[in-house]
Amino acid sequence: MTAFSSSIQAVAVHLPSRTETNAQLHAQMPEWNVLEAAKHTGVEVRHLSAPDETALDLAEQACLKLLAEHPGLPETLDLLLFCTQTPDQRLPGNACLLHGRLNLPSRVGALDINLACSGFTYSLIVANGLIESGAVQRVLIVTADTYTKLISPEDRSTRLLFSDGAAATLLTRSYGSSRFLGSAWGTDGSLSAAFCVPGGAARLPTPPEPLEAVQDGPNRRTRDQIAMNGKTMLQFTYSMVPPHLRALVAAHGLTLDDVQHFLFHQASGMVLGGLQARLKLDETRLHRNLAATGNTVSASIPILLHDTLKAGHIRRGETLLLSGFGAGLSWASVLLSY
Repeated sequence: MTAFSSSIQAVAVHLPSRTETNAQLHAQMPEWNVLEAAKHTGVEVRHLSAPDETALDLAEQACLKLLAEHPGLPETLDLLLFCTQTPDQRLPGNACLLHGRLNLPSRVGALDINLACSGFTYSLIVANGLIESGAVQRVLIVTADTYTKLISPEDRSTRLLFSDGAAATLLTRSYGSSRFLGSAWGTDGSLSAAFCVPGGAARLPTPPEPLEAVQDGPNRRTRDQIAMNGKTMLQFTYSMVPPHLRALVAAHGLTLDDVQHFLFHQASGMVLGGLQARLKLDETRLHRNLAATGNTVSASIPILLHDTLKAGHIRRGETLLLSGFGAGLSWASVLLSY
């Protein structure tokens, strides 16, 4: 164990003001039986970015909230990490754009991470590694996505789930008991087609003419919109996450019983319920905010952390297990003493 590690010092979040309830969606799509489907999704309200509102805009607002609480941060910050899969433009990346918007000092590095549901925990691992190496002391991790812009309005498999949002998380060097205990990550690129947007980039650029929609059972989408194989994603999560988490805690001399709080990516109610049953966790330890926020992709875990801290459910010194899993297919988990 190094003389110092890293600690989460603060989290700020921002959600779009525009919302869509299940009742509103049911009125638009009565044939979808939204209220029955919500028993499986666990989502009651989705936050929708405005047509001219991007992940960068949401991220800026989350950062401004955090900077209002820590006004001296820009002078001590070493690195800005921006994790998103819905960047504002092809280049430069959102990290550089946000660096400019926040008017950060030129000595502050800016780096983009292109990951989705595992993005926050991947970013934590990268930031902690840089801190423990001595390269940096303070890292601002920004996670923001606007997946609703990638969803076909005629695709119930994704429209019922996803929401837009952003979080800004401050990670700092720590010499005390508040520290990282361990982490693990992995990837199965052979399953990448289970959750993807095939078109819109270099391989299949968007043509000048309108794209033809493809019918997938009851759902319709173009190649520039999210395609999700829900069955594959569910099987992947149930088979991979439990042994992955048990191996992580065991590698550090612990069991799942030693963990006070589990904060998982808010994928869906079905996913969380299935993991809860397989890991034998009670409701007081497995936290959720899915109903009020929806699946906010890379921002879901820090938004959940923010809400759980605000409610007073987590205290300093308690052991937390954070786990993200999804597109890639990729997964990453962090064990820490908060």
